[in-house]
This record gives sequence, structure tokens and C-alpha cells, in this order.
Amino acid sequence: MVEFATPIIEDVWAALAQWKTARAIFSSALESYLTTCDSLVAACTQPTRLRSERNAVDDALVAVDSELGLISSEIHTLYTSHISMCTLRNKSGKLTRINILPPEVLRSIFRLSNTYCLYDHRAKGCYNALAQVDRYWRQIALDTPELWTHVDVSPDTPTRSMGLSRMILERSKGGPIDLHVYEPENTAVGGPTHQEETEKFKKFLSPYIPHIVTFRLETSLPTSYFAHSLTELWDETHIANLHDVSIIFPDPCGVLSLISDFPELETLHLQNAMLDLGSLVCHGLVDLRIECANGTIIPHIDSYDLAVTLAASPNLAMLKLNAPFGRWDERDLPLVTLDSLEVLNLTKLEPESLRLVLPLISRPNPQTQLSVGLTFYDDEQLLNEYRSFFSRCGRVSTLYHESTAEFLSMPYLPSSLSHLVIHQSDLSQPPFFNEDPTQPLLRTITTITLEQCIVTLEGLMSLVAETGAQVVNLDRCLVDR
Repeated sequence: MVEFATPIIEDVWAALAQWKTARAIFSSALESYLTTCDSLVAACTQPTRLRSERNAVDDALVAVDSELGLISSEIHTLYTSHISMCTLRNKSGKLTRINILPPEVLRSIFRLSNTYCLYDHRAKGCYNALAQVDRYWRQIALDTPELWTHVDVSPDTPTRSMGLSRMILERSKGGPIDLHVYEPENTAVGGPTHQEETEKFKKFLSPYIPHIVTFRLETSLPTSYFAHSLTELWDETHIANLHDVSIIFPDPCGVLSLISDFPELETLHLQNAMLDLGSLVCHGLVDLRIECANGTIIPHIDSYDLAVTLAASPNLAMLKLNAPFGRWDERDLPLVTLDSLEVLNLTKLEPESLRLVLPLISRPNPQTQLSVGLTFYDDEQLLNEYRSFFSRCGRVSTLYHESTAEFLSMPYLPSSLSHLVIHQSDLSQPPFFNEDPTQPLLRTITTITLEQCIVTLEGLMSLVAETGAQVVNLDRCLVDR
């Protein structure tokens, strides 16, 4: 079918051609204008010595001032024109207007943007500004409970109340809630959260306890009645549907009251806080991290309780321990098999704790890789424990090595190792391996990473010769000639 040009078609294409020509002229003029602005700024900011030069600059600035009002008017006119063009553009049948997308598509877009904006500091605080979107978007967002299930809440402060948190919790409409509770140093009463304020907060939170699956508690106060009291909520309500628990204190705080049976708990992170592992029943942990900034204050963890917790979590994939361990229970410590373990970090354990923890763990599965972080101490008993531990591990692919020795010395490395990371060691005294020369080990190390180490050319050459490494990465190292 042959289409003939009509007067309307001719008008459209003629007007478009004129618009494109004017657009090109405008773009060129804008570029020229910006160039002249730069030239004028450079000319008027030169150091002046003569009075006549200063007068010339002053006269030029007066002339500029007389034009700025017109420029503001032109900018406003240009903005109005831009809005007009956007409105015209939205009339196109070939462009998909977002407001005609079905609700399920918009919900998917909102979910993606919600996740993205949480990690974009430029978008925080404005990505859910419902007053700035039209009614169609706003209603879809309000009717999508999963958009409102990540809630940050704290006791009332001089600059923030719980009103916004209450509104978001109501919009979750019974969906699973990720709750982050933060206690600032100064609340609305001008200091730590008082008992009355704590009870008010617990009453506010209680109706939502059945829906909370992720609980992150963080306080800026070294000792907090508020934080200790809040952990008792689950025992008081006899509800135990938490999947993830994270408790953070600035300093060691002692033992918290959280003694419920949590059959669905998968993630447990404790920083400067301790739960009674002997009373806390966890079945199926996948991620366990215990960190203590000052191990001399917090009570020691009974290694038997740790063993029981590990034995109840055969699918544990992540284990990071940085806390003091002791032996109070006289029962024999079991050997726990963790076939799913992928990351084991024990680098911050003191020798006494390492002697208790290392013999607990066995990971014979050769099908998956294991990354291990260890501190190597010059201790005969621990040397035997290192050997026994690596013999119980099927495939240690990455080893993060720390040592208290002045110079690098590695008594034993697993034969399956492919990546060795050495942290803060002096490599100026080769050779570095002290293995039995009658039983040499075949190694498959391909990559060595040196972090904040002292290195020499002789030391590097010896390290490569001893390990057979193909790649050596140096990160913030000091080269000693």
C-alpha cells in the first residue's frame, strides 16, 4: 500500500526539521556561551595593580549583573519548554508509558529499586518518598507489603520519633519483617533509654514479634538495660520463628538473655555480646560468627557448648570465632563433622582457645573448597593440632596465614592448597618451610598474596621456589633491600 503525504504529515515533518535545526543552534550557542563564561571569569579574576584595571573589572561585573535577571527568566522559560516537550513525548503510542504498565510489572520494578537504593547513598531517604509520585504508583506501593518489611527503629530521640517506623510496620501487613533496632547514645530523655521508655518500646514492638524473621540489635552504649531487656521479648512471647539474629555492642557486655528454642535460626552474629549457648537451642545454623573486642572481660565460652551447637548444625557454611573459650564441662569433647563448611576463620583466637576449638572440627568432604584463616603459634602442641586438623579437612583451597613469630615460618601446609595469603610477616629470612625433609609434600599453590609484609628479592625467590607459586600479589608491602 502506497502512503501519500497529507498536509498534517507535511506539517509534522517540517516542524520536526525546524525543531532539530533550532536544537542544534541552541546546543552550539550554549557551548559558545559556556566558553565565553570561562573566558570572562579568567579575565576578571586576574590580579590587578592599577586603579584603572580594578575599575574596568568592576564595570564588567556591573554589566554582568544587569544580564543575570534576564538569564534567570530564560532558564525558567527553557524549563517550561522542557516540561512541554516531555508531555508531548508521553503522547506517543510507540513509547511505553510506565503508568500503563500492569501492577505486577510495577511491583517488580519497585522491588528491584528498593533493593538497589538501600545500597546507594545518593538515594537513601528519598527512594520511598510517596508524596512525590502519582496516585497510581503510590497505591501500588502501599498494596505491596514486601516493600515495607525492612524496618529501622529506635527509641524516640530529639530528632526522630517512632511514628515513621510504626507506619512502615503497619504497611508490612503481616509479611516477614527484617527488623533493625538501634539505640543511640542520647534518647528523647537525654541519655540512655530509661525503664519506662524501654517498656513503651517493647509494647510498641510486641504485636509484630510473630512476623519478625531477621533481628539486628545495635547499641552505642557499653551497658544497656534497653538491649538486655529487648532480647527477653522472644522468651516472654514464646515465639521462636527467627531466621537471622545479629547483636552488636561497642564493648563486651556479658551474657544476654535469649534462651528460646529457635528451630529455624540460620544466622547468628554476636559482636561483644554473648548468649548462653548451653541454653540457646539452635538446629541448623548456616552462619555463626562470634566476635569480642576484648576477650578478658566477657565470660569464657564453654568449648563443650560450642561443640553441641556445631553438632546441631551439620549444614554450617560459615564459622568465624574471635572470643575466649574455656573448658568447664568435664564431658569428652566430640569431634564434629561439618561437610558443608566453606569458610573457617580462627585468626584472632589466643593459643589457649585455639587448642580447644581446633580439635572439635572435621571437614572430610573433598568435593567442595574450604577457606581457612589461622594464626600459627610457635607451640609444639598446636603444631600437632595444625597437622591433625588439616589431615581431617578434605580440600583446603585457601589459607589466610597469620603468625606471632618475628620472621615467617610455616611448619605445615595442606597439600590441596591453591591460594596462600600471608599477613604481616617478615620474609627476609628464608627458607620458610620447616617440614620433615624425608616426607616432602607435593603442592598445587598457584597464587600467593602478601599483605603488609616485609619482603626481599631473596625471600620472594625462595618463597616461589618452595611453593611453586605462579602468581605473587603484593598488597601494601615494604621492600627491604
